[in-house]
Amino acid sequence: MVSRRSRATVAILVLSLGVGVACAARTLSVPGEYASIAAALDAAAAGDEIAVAPGIYTENLVVRIAVAIRGSGPDCTATILRGATPHLPTAFVFLAASGAVRFENLTLVTSGLSPCIGVSDSMDGLLAVIDCALTVEQGNAARAIDARGGVLAVDSSVFRGPNRDLRSHGGSDGVFLGPMASATLRNCDFAYFTHAIQAQGATNLAIEGNRIVYSTSGITISNQFYDSTTARISANQVHGCSVGIVISGAVTSIMIQGNTISDSRWAPFRVSAGPCFGADLGVPFSGTLFGTGNVVPQLDLLCPDAGSGFWPAGFFE
Repeated sequence: MVSRRSRATVAILVLSLGVGVACAARTLSVPGEYASIAAALDAAAAGDEIAVAPGIYTENLVVRIAVAIRGSGPDCTATILRGATPHLPTAFVFLAASGAVRFENLTLVTSGLSPCIGVSDSMDGLLAVIDCALTVEQGNAARAIDARGGVLAVDSSVFRGPNRDLRSHGGSDGVFLGPMASATLRNCDFAYFTHAIQAQGATNLAIEGNRIVYSTSGITISNQFYDSTTARISANQVHGCSVGIVISGAVTSIMIQGNTISDSRWAPFRVSAGPCFGADLGVPFSGTLFGTGNVVPQLDLLCPDAGSGFWPAGFFE
């Protein structure tokens, strides 16, 4: 079995090269050859590509083989996949062998409690989401991507949630990463979530160059019950969130470099390293924090505060 670290390296290569792990053997067209995306999936073999014409497709997909599903319009808004059954994921990915599933140039919408894309905890392959839009229309624990396993590689995609009011705690996440998942999230836009990016026990994280606005928390790395986590958070812009970046639990090492966090309602950074704002918040952080060049106009809201001696030298500009 390929190691999680090796699979994370594969994810980075996929995004860097802009290609899938395997060349498509053939292209199946929807609705030209097949009336629905699900019908094309039933007929596809590993390595095939499903080209979906512009339009609205109301169906729930289960993806069990390494395929690419690509919208054929000029941009991702032309081809829309909307879940037909609210209590099921719009697309559920279950790939129990090494390989790659790819969504590209699509809009995926969930209007119920289930995610736009769900990933099984037994997933052992790569899910790539590139140039897509993912929309959560309702709160109450709905997620754009819910990845419980495998390697997630997301690039140049747009995430929109239902929480237009930061005081609303509907429980919606842009990307949720469980303890069997690792991820590269790069060059994406997030808005209106409870947690734009939330990782609970996920390993080998690279969160780079994203723009996150108007969410309760921008990036949350939590490790209360799971194995250790390593993470790199760099060059992100976080604006108008109640809390910009939250770190707690047994995060072995985390590099936070070159991020800009502005207009925070409560705190730009919150690391659970002791009492903050007069109360203990979350599981104490027990790892190693590195970082340089972070731009934070609201240093008086840091948790721990700027004079605590907790922050590494050069952490803030």
